[in-house]
Amino acid sequence: MNSRKPILVACLLASLTALGCCRSEGTTDAPNSMSVESADAPSALETLDAMVADCAACEEDRAARHAERPLYLRLGGNDGISAFVVTLIDTHIQNDVVRPYLEGVDRQWLTRNLVDFIGAGMGGSEVYEGRSVLESHAGMGVTPEVFLSAGGDIGAAMNAVGWGPDEQQEFLCIILSMKDDVIEGSGSGE
Repeated sequence: MNSRKPILVACLLASLTALGCCRSEGTTDAPNSMSVESADAPSALETLDAMVADCAACEEDRAARHAERPLYLRLGGNDGISAFVVTLIDTHIQNDVVRPYLEGVDRQWLTRNLVDFIGAGMGGSEVYEGRSVLESHAGMGVTPEVFLSAGGDIGAAMNAVGWGPDEQQEFLCIILSMKDDVIEGSGSGE
């Protein structure tokens, strides 16, 4: 087992729980926090299921924020999304778990496609003409552990570019909604 994996999983969990919509105003303690060293730590699939449930519990709050001001604008439009994508790719390249999935991929092509995908998906004027999430990840062998590791990178990149807690929560919930198309053998991605 990669010794970095529990740390990355904990980083992603800390990001999501710190952003949880179900905490009361002024609360700084992250609900559902877990110890990296705990022998009772949930499996990657259990962790993902819990994260999806947290997103479902916050769905109304996220929809209300989006109705007030679209997520695309709150992320900084194309410039904010571009900064995030560049930071994310840099972070993925530093991640021993994720790096092998990027070997041989043209970085400029990937950046352009991710910016267009995210921008178009968030309501921007970008046009995405690439493959679907399912097609893009088919045959890659992405496991729940790899998905969580990549998610830890997403959390780090969001923090690095200064996205706020609400925006981070909304973006992570969108990413989680695609997990079955990314993780091999989990639903529609089989």
